[in-house]
Amino acid sequence: MGSTICRAQGPAPTASKDGVLTGLVLDPSGAKVSHAAVHVEGPGLQRDTTTDDTGRFTLPLPAGSYEVIIVSAGFDPYVSTVKVAGQSASTNIQASLVIATQTEQVDVAADTGVSTANADNRSALVFKADQLAELSDDNATLQQQLLAIAGGDGQHPPQVYVDGFSSGSFPPKSAIREIRINQNPYSAQYDSPGFGRVEIFTKPGSDTLHGSFGVIGNDSSFNSLNPYAASEPPYHRLELRGDLNGPIGKKTSFFFNGDYNDQQNNAVINAITLDPTFQFQVPLSQTLQDPQTTNDYSARLDRQLTTNNTFTGRYEYNRVDLTNGGVGPTNSANGSSASNPYTLPSEAFNSSISMQTLQFGNTQVIGPHIVSESRFQYIRTRTTQDPTSTAPAITVQGAFNGGGNPAQILHDNQDAFEFQQYVSIAHGTHFIRTGARARTFREANLATANYNGQFIFPNITSYQITQLGLQAGETDQQIRATCEQAGSELACGGATQFSITAGRQNASVYTADLEVYAEDEWKARKNLTLSYGFRFEAQSAVPSRADPAPRAGFAWAIHQTDKKPARVVLRGGGGLFFDRFAVGDLLTAVRQGSAANQQTYYITNPGFESCASPSTQNAQQLCNIPDAASLGASTPPTTYNINPHLHSEYSITAGLSAEISLGKYGSFTSNYLIDRGVHQWQSLNINAPLPGTYDPSNPLSGIRPFGSAVGNEYQFNSGGESLGRFFFNNLQLTVNKHLTAWSFFNLPRANADVSGSTAFPSNQYDPHQDYGRTSWIRNANYFGGLDSDMRWGLSAGAFLVARAGRPFNITTGQDNNGDTQYNDRPAFATDLTRPSVVRTAYGNFDTSPMPGQTIIPINYGHGPAFVSLQLQVRETFKFGPRAPATPPSPGAPHPTGPTTPPPPRYSLTFSAEAQNVTNTVSPGTPVGVLNSSLFGKSISTANSFISTSAANRTILLRTQFQF
Repeated sequence: MGSTICRAQGPAPTASKDGVLTGLVLDPSGAKVSHAAVHVEGPGLQRDTTTDDTGRFTLPLPAGSYEVIIVSAGFDPYVSTVKVAGQSASTNIQASLVIATQTEQVDVAADTGVSTANADNRSALVFKADQLAELSDDNATLQQQLLAIAGGDGQHPPQVYVDGFSSGSFPPKSAIREIRINQNPYSAQYDSPGFGRVEIFTKPGSDTLHGSFGVIGNDSSFNSLNPYAASEPPYHRLELRGDLNGPIGKKTSFFFNGDYNDQQNNAVINAITLDPTFQFQVPLSQTLQDPQTTNDYSARLDRQLTTNNTFTGRYEYNRVDLTNGGVGPTNSANGSSASNPYTLPSEAFNSSISMQTLQFGNTQVIGPHIVSESRFQYIRTRTTQDPTSTAPAITVQGAFNGGGNPAQILHDNQDAFEFQQYVSIAHGTHFIRTGARARTFREANLATANYNGQFIFPNITSYQITQLGLQAGETDQQIRATCEQAGSELACGGATQFSITAGRQNASVYTADLEVYAEDEWKARKNLTLSYGFRFEAQSAVPSRADPAPRAGFAWAIHQTDKKPARVVLRGGGGLFFDRFAVGDLLTAVRQGSAANQQTYYITNPGFESCASPSTQNAQQLCNIPDAASLGASTPPTTYNINPHLHSEYSITAGLSAEISLGKYGSFTSNYLIDRGVHQWQSLNINAPLPGTYDPSNPLSGIRPFGSAVGNEYQFNSGGESLGRFFFNNLQLTVNKHLTAWSFFNLPRANADVSGSTAFPSNQYDPHQDYGRTSWIRNANYFGGLDSDMRWGLSAGAFLVARAGRPFNITTGQDNNGDTQYNDRPAFATDLTRPSVVRTAYGNFDTSPMPGQTIIPINYGHGPAFVSLQLQVRETFKFGPRAPATPPSPGAPHPTGPTTPPPPRYSLTFSAEAQNVTNTVSPGTPVGVLNSSLFGKSISTANSFISTSAANRTILLRTQFQF
């Protein structure tokens, strides 16, 4: 944390009214330095405040002369003398800090007071300088750590801002100056709550030449084996990092950064398949090499145009090349899987994603009270994805996904522009912010998803009967008449659904959104701040185009006086927070909204499986697929549109927090947050068979609202709702100058009847039947870290994650109501003699529910807990010549006693980082398909904090030279 110290020189003359000292603290790039503690000392005078998120502070002071010392981690101290006049006159200073070139230390208490400024909420986590060392040196792991800590509400992933811009990618750790999480939660400047927002600020250049070069890597021999892999081929990781920064003349600085990462990885597959003769169901445990290379290069230029005008430009190029993607589980920060552990190698694809980001920013200080910020960003993203097989996809519920990848070819172009204009005005006891943000998005692609067709089988036994029948030359009628007992369920041959897409492969969409806001932070009293603001949002290409979002908050420092700082600050606030409709969903509606563009056909109980490959590795691909044009005559296509009355989804969020100061040792914060989701987006099949009219044994049955000749009509709707309650605590400790620690613990609870805009309910005519606990919420989460700076250049850090298990849905593996969705749930069994009853550890369930039976709640299962401990050890050797000591600034007090000499010019650091150092096995989400022999079993790990899926514990070595 930065700090500002003001010491009064001599007694202050009497005055009928105090004067006002205002200040703006900037780094060399002109970026604002927030969270600086402001301390004023004088005869009989001691006052405290902190800079806000715009780097400003305001202090009422008696007339007199004051010495100001500003200190922030990573910068040299700034020393100046100011004179404050009385009679409410305002005195303004602007402090431009310089990157530290020597280890000058100014001791300031860790907590010299409290602040009621909106941006100073102690529930926020701020990582900078040495605090960043607590987080992983692995960029992929670092990203997962930050997203997991931020949390959000689960359904909506945390919002990430890079240098104030949205929609960007995570920069490498070596280019990051500061990270803020959950700051200023109710500000009208942002479209999302602070609880769930990650703000990243990149490094500017310095006034002298500096640089570093590092090597990071490991070998499979350092790591422990993935417990779900029988054996693995060798793999390794090699990463090269470097940066160079310094001045260009007196008013310009640069920062170059490069990162190359070669990750040789193994995907782990666990499935149930058939032997080559189709006689036996056999478990398959296999690994597939899926290497990935990442290139990231960035350059930043900072120019001080005038004393009060700074310009910043930044360019970043990021490219990720992946071989054999889409196979095995890919864990995210909340523990969900992007692909199933039983996806076979035949579904692999090769992909390349490149992202180029161009940013410009201009900050102008207009007089002593106004700051203007103008920003522009352009992001150009190009994606190429090609499958390794064009065979029909085969999904066997709860057993394997095989054949060709359903996504097939994707060549996607995205272009995003963002313009920002913000103005902040300090006016007496008011701090006013206003501004606007405009964004445009264009996406155009060539996509052949599902052009290869897809068969769905309800279970492995049905698939086995089909293969044996085809091998024997049986007709489709004979195959479907063959049934066998599969556990407690009767399984018959034949696929239950086939789908295929045809038509135009190209599509494009354009949308734009505009947000305008204004807010006032009013210091009503010395210990009370009130904030209120309003935000207006609008988006093109969607029916709902006007979204007003009021915000309000307060901060009360209880029992604070001029001589006695408060120990408790009570904060509260709330507001409306809208979401913008995704460009990808708009593109889906453009592509599939009319049968003239692209057509998707769904056929129940298809009868044209006529040949099979005997190769298990190729998933016994079914062939002889009919031409889509021939299907159009007898099968109406499925369309996908946007409801003409679609609303923008939003949440009503309110919270209360108590911040308890622990003096120089830190702070403890307790928070309660409630979040009610309104008009939540989901997809519906609005022409599905009416409840009770569909017989699964007769695919032509069912009464549809628009008639059978119309076909399925998918539609984006906004009728969902959610309710979440979140209780979380945040402890930040500075034990001494060598040891810091923090911990974050939350107890979230959330229920909803939606799972995202593209997710369908199990009952198209009663989506609220799915109202229940959400799959993305873990009921308890703990994150904690510490960093210890020991002697002789030795330091160590730790990061601990402990999380409760995730709920998971239990399904029948069948489409019981003819809506084309395989998400139907069983009922609680009332007659245990029925052949459709399945006995499990979670209870007895009936997979063919009868009238009057109770359907089990959504996400009825509960997965295993997760624990992982990261440890880091670093040893730094410093050598080379020392820079001459910097003389004290004019007016600064001369040091008394011995001073610390500047450090040597060069340093060499060796470090080791162990993820999941205890090698604890944290199983992934169990299989939830009831008729699968894998039901209730975990077939993968849940450790998303390890960048390779091939290991359960990793050891990463790093060497870095710095000058």
